[in-house]
Amino acid sequence: MINIEENVWVVRFEITFYGTDNQGKSFREIKENSMKFDSSFEILNKLPFVSKENVEINFLLWVDKISPEKLVPLPHDYYSENVRYGEESVEVLEVYQN
Repeated sequence: MINIEENVWVVRFEITFYGTDNQGKSFREIKENSMKFDSSFEILNKLPFVSKENVEINFLLWVDKISPEKLVPLPHDYYSENVRYGEESVEVLEVYQN
């Protein structure tokens, strides 16, 4: 029996939350995290997990379909009536094989 080792990668990323306070001033809050990521994730149009570039593309495709609270803690005032968060952006900082 051949033992095929799964390619497991660690993706370090940040999510930037953009918002506006009740005085109309814009601001941003950045949260950082890392996670183990492999081919078991359900990703539409997945690329082979053979290079860090492919892993980064797969990660961004996967993130596009999920909500940010599954990746990082939300800003403490995310649901406040005095603050309006309009969008989030995800940036991959580092990808390495585990």
